[in-house]
Amino acid sequence: MSPALAAFLRPSPFALKFATKGVLAMALALYAAFFFDLDRPYWALISAAFLQTRPMSGMVVEKGICQVTGTFVGTCVAVVIMGCFAQVPELALGSVTLWIGLCIYGASLTHNNLSYGCVMAAVACMIIVVLTSSAPDDFFSVALARLSELSLGALCAVVVSALVWPIRVRDHLGQLADTAVNATFRYMALAFSMPLEADRAVNRDTDGQSQGQQRERMAMLEQMMTGLDALNNLEIDAHSARYEGPQGKGRIRGVHLLTRRSMRLYATLKALHQLRHPEFFVPSQSDDGETMAPTCELNQTQRQEAERFSQPTQDLMQRLGAAFQSMADNQGTAQARKTLKELRGECLRLSRGQRSITALEARLLFSLREVLGHALVILQAREVINHPGRHQLRQPSMSWHRDHGRAAIDALRAMAIFSATAIFWLATAWDNGAVAMLLGTLFSGIFVSRGDPAPIIPMVLKGLLLAVPSVLLFGNVMLSHAQHFVPFVIIFSIPLFLGLMGSVVPALAGIALPFVVFNILLVMPDNGMTFDVAYTLNRSLAAGIGLIVTIIGFRLIPVPGAGWDKRQLIRATASDIRELAERSTERLDSWFGGRMGDRLLRLARHEQTRSREQEARRSGENASGQPDDAQQQVLGMPLLTLGLTGMDIGRGIGFVRRELGNDVPRPVQHALRELIHALADDYQRCARGESPTRMRAAGDRLCEVIEQHRTMSRHKQALLAGWLTRVQLTLQSDALRQQPS
Repeated sequence: MSPALAAFLRPSPFALKFATKGVLAMALALYAAFFFDLDRPYWALISAAFLQTRPMSGMVVEKGICQVTGTFVGTCVAVVIMGCFAQVPELALGSVTLWIGLCIYGASLTHNNLSYGCVMAAVACMIIVVLTSSAPDDFFSVALARLSELSLGALCAVVVSALVWPIRVRDHLGQLADTAVNATFRYMALAFSMPLEADRAVNRDTDGQSQGQQRERMAMLEQMMTGLDALNNLEIDAHSARYEGPQGKGRIRGVHLLTRRSMRLYATLKALHQLRHPEFFVPSQSDDGETMAPTCELNQTQRQEAERFSQPTQDLMQRLGAAFQSMADNQGTAQARKTLKELRGECLRLSRGQRSITALEARLLFSLREVLGHALVILQAREVINHPGRHQLRQPSMSWHRDHGRAAIDALRAMAIFSATAIFWLATAWDNGAVAMLLGTLFSGIFVSRGDPAPIIPMVLKGLLLAVPSVLLFGNVMLSHAQHFVPFVIIFSIPLFLGLMGSVVPALAGIALPFVVFNILLVMPDNGMTFDVAYTLNRSLAAGIGLIVTIIGFRLIPVPGAGWDKRQLIRATASDIRELAERSTERLDSWFGGRMGDRLLRLARHEQTRSREQEARRSGENASGQPDDAQQQVLGMPLLTLGLTGMDIGRGIGFVRRELGNDVPRPVQHALRELIHALADDYQRCARGESPTRMRAAGDRLCEVIEQHRTMSRHKQALLAGWLTRVQLTLQSDALRQQPS
């Protein structure tokens, strides 16, 4: 049975509860709007419907607050606009266009429900100005009615969400935290358990080696994306926990700690894994499927370095893999902590017990201790999320990456869409032209948070096409026979219930939710409604025009793709790396880690989008059984790897600055500053597919100056040399990976 049929013929208990709660919230909002004799009760319905899309109590409260606040701000701006341009509709609409652009710009730069509040500020101002442009005397009554209707719908949604089958944000965050931690531990288990290329060549033939390598790549990619997706959802949803009691802020701090430490762990682990398995990150096949001669000297160099690791170190990493697999299989937290501390002590004993290890292996053992330390903190963060009262944290929030260029493009598109529909409305004097203006503004704002909304808007159009016959049947034929509120609500709720039930299925959500909204907009239940088929079709045509203009707007002014975001994120990361030379050492890690967290999540989302797109285009494996070129690029994760490399570079610089301290001789300061700027420049070069050229000389110069002035112990100097070697190899392989992509 297809998912579409199963959603309606065999709905899950959650789908039935979700649809029931949504219908109850909308019925309560409609009854209250009728009771208070509001002008347009359907706005209360729409308000309740939008708030029920995420039915968790804290999220409904937060979204309701943002909705009411945005509506109030939009109403105040409408007061100013109408006070200045009530007699000149053209200037009033021009002012509204500028306000919409400003709101969408703000929606692009903000996150969570704040973005929704910005959209509501634009929609409220537009509705009030358009509805009162022909009757300015009714302005204040219309403004008060809109604010009352939307606030009433929000209040009803909050009440139903809290009293009927309440779903708590804290439970949702706990499940996401478990998913993120378990996926991270499974990724670590796979990374440490993977045999070296030399062992693989001895134990497998060519075909078996290729197929095993393919399975290992896919398994690691799946676990990493699962963990990053859970972390992304945690950061988005965590802020709603503050509305579920005094422990909510503790959970939010736990989420921030979990995200930051997980990102640091992924960055360190990626560097270690890339050092041991260069073949995992650099494609070993050409476009025609033939094996290339060792992909330059880089693979051979890294392979030689990896084979120099002593046997005790390799045995330790195998033990780490088994331990993390056991922890991922729901080993108790107390036992997991004990195991991690024992392994961390063994890493320390191993690094001190071997006298002939290379600088690279010394750095490897140091990084292994870092990984185990991050894993301990991750376990603590999960405990804080589930039981915040047992722990006290002081963890600042993440610094969000703000792409002002993309925000300006989103604002320009929204202004163009509204201007086109407004000109059409002024030229035709069509009563229902305001519907086209409303939908253009609403959807151009709602979709700013999505990576590529162009494919979604046609699904909204399908929802409209399905809503038209539903409205003609239930809204015109059957509702005309309802003489009292109870039969009216029962008849009107049937399509709403079906739409909400289908929206639980991800494949149907893009059609089902618009179906619900259009059923409300086309029926427009109020005290003086008329059952006119021609009027319904007229409004349907206006809604279709608004959606078509929105589709054209997104086609003519498309959302910047992954290439744009990659350039912006790489440029911002390189700028932050340079700034590490000037920042104080006390808060270096928290400042850089907080800014990199959001960037890594964005790069992970782009990687998931690329994977889905290339999976759709993939025709299968070639005749030799090897994955095609598109699949190689997906498995390489070039965008995410760049972000992890940037995180690793920043953390390494923080380590060097902390070890040098504050009282550093001037020559050492100058050499360190030169190294930091060289790392930033080479990082940008490797993102363009060019090999690093500056950092080797700058690193050698820093090591020489440190040795001359004796500002660092011999052991720390060996760790620094090993880190520089590791970063050099990482940048070289990252540059290779960017060339085919």
